Amino acid sequence: MDREDLRQRREFLKGLAVAAGGVVLLPYVSACSSNGRAETAAAEAGAEGVSDPPLAKPSGWDPIAYNRTRGNAGAIPDSYLPDINGQDGVNMHLGKHLPYIVEANGAPAGYLPLMWGDPAKGYVRHPNAPKSEANNYEGHWYNWIRVRKAVEGDAEELESEFTEWPADDPMKYLVLGGGDLTADSGKNTIYLVEMPKDVQSGDTVRIWAHCLTHGEYVDFLTV
Repeated sequence: MDREDLRQRREFLKGLAVAAGGVVLLPYVSACSSNGRAETAAAEAGAEGVSDPPLAKPSGWDPIAYNRTRGNAGAIPDSYLPDINGQDGVNMHLGKHLPYIVEANGAPAGYLPLMWGDPAKGYVRHPNAPKSEANNYEGHWYNWIRVRKAVEGDAEELESEFTEWPADDPMKYLVLGGGDLTADSGKNTIYLVEMPKDVQSGDTVRIWAHCLTHGEYVDFLTV
């Protein structure tokens, strides 16, 4: 999709919002840079901009509904939309991409141990895979994860990058229960995400992350 197509799509969505007298989520647009990291194309969007996730946790927050709506607006690849909108979309696909905090022996201070797809909620656990011909040499893991204290106004936001999976780096991943990171399709992978200095125990944080294969997902967690 070129820049003109994106502009026309945003204008169309804005028109829908005006006609409905409500608000329509505008797509968050990503472009892949030379190091494989998805970058915001907000600079290209100019004054029109692209909607970012809310800074603080909204009242009645529903991460499934929010991520489905935002995904259909452009945050999730078109090829994955039939899955998230299908009969098993919640447990098999959207829930699989939502973060949750785990207790992890060996997690360094100042880092949040995250996994994806909480089985306690009935969600399928998120697998991970290295770059290979089977996945167009892209791999399947979360290549960036942003953490911010969930408050209105200014707050520090840190982004942790994960350029490879698996990685022989104790500051990147741990394994739930120990053992081989690649066992069970990589589902026991714990991501170690650096937290901003202003985040303390009991605070709510916003997690905004990008799966190489399936796009962006947002949720709010209590540390």
